[in-house]
Amino acid sequence: MPVFSYEAVREDGKRIKGIIDAESPRAAALRLKLKQQIPIAIKEETFHAASVPASYPWSRLWHYVGLTDVMVFTRQLAILLRAGLSVTGSLTAMIAQIKTPYLAGVLTNIRERLSEGSTLHEALRGYPHIFFPLYVESIAAGEESGRLSEVLMGLSDYLNRQIALRNRLLSSLAYPVIMAMAALGVFLILIIYVLPSVSEIFKTIHQPLPATTRLFLYVGGWVQAYGTLIAIFLATVFILFLRIKKTPRGQRALDHLWLRVPYVGQWVKKAQIARFARTLSTILTSGIPLVKALRLTKGIITNRILQASLDEVIQQIGEGKPLGYALEHLFWVPPIVVQMITVGEESGGLEEMLMHMADMYEEETEAALKTLLSVAEPIMILFMGGIVGWIVISVLLPIFNMNQFIR
Repeated sequence: MPVFSYEAVREDGKRIKGIIDAESPRAAALRLKLKQQIPIAIKEETFHAASVPASYPWSRLWHYVGLTDVMVFTRQLAILLRAGLSVTGSLTAMIAQIKTPYLAGVLTNIRERLSEGSTLHEALRGYPHIFFPLYVESIAAGEESGRLSEVLMGLSDYLNRQIALRNRLLSSLAYPVIMAMAALGVFLILIIYVLPSVSEIFKTIHQPLPATTRLFLYVGGWVQAYGTLIAIFLATVFILFLRIKKTPRGQRALDHLWLRVPYVGQWVKKAQIARFARTLSTILTSGIPLVKALRLTKGIITNRILQASLDEVIQQIGEGKPLGYALEHLFWVPPIVVQMITVGEESGGLEEMLMHMADMYEEETEAALKTLLSVAEPIMILFMGGIVGWIVISVLLPIFNMNQFIR
């Protein structure tokens, strides 16, 4: 059934927007009138994955569905299924409450595919930019085992933890980013607004200027003269960096560099171990076999060097080796992780042990990030203070000299 986006006016005069499915634009208008809403504009929409091609990244901005949206959808679906509703009925109830037109259209199309006989994971697979492979495979395992509501609740908890971890990392990085932007802003304001006035005063002084002042005037004049070219050059370098970063060789080189940077490398390893453990635990809880679970978990490892090292682990597990034995040879997995996984395998509680390990390493990741930032913040403050101090001395020192000359 076609899906239409609409804009209408309610009885109280308020304009509203939304999504409605109907046989035709006229049928959609009639449905809106039955709801005491006067349609202003009705437009047929296409919400299939094919309408958001990967070759046009800007178009994805208009079809963006965040991780929080997916988490909320997952939790609501799990609650409605536990209440006894069918998957189709649950989707119908959620579509009426969703404010994002694109997500509402996607769920409408998924509901239509379910009514045509598709399973939920088959319908979700058509939207890889929203529902990642780990999510879809977990849903498939839940449908096959008859534990769909439990799997959905586990997925929502997993997504909620990922969101919380991401927010903690962003909040930790906010201070140094703001400091850097403030330093750059102060420097540009002094160069653009203060420097012209001060330079006119200095021209009237018929005596040699201090070396710091001459350097300040030289740098300021150079920035004023070539500021546009500098901005173009930096933008070009940034774009080239992004393009190189997207190539396999560029990704591997950058990931290798991060691992070799002091402190940063340890933080990257701990963050990847936490993600590996929590994801693998979530997948195994869904009932997916270990080899397939490891293949899915490999996809969420963002560092290409660490990701490639899991190929040997998957091969050894396929040959019947224990997981602890296979992980023992990886350079980024510490002995304590191997011991915990080995104990979990022997006791039959591997999923619970992986979850405890994820909690532990998420705490260590946050602590390592705080340590890294505690080292970086004083350096940034000293750097900012040095720049501002140099500028102040460069401006005030000739003025003091001028006062002595007048006396």
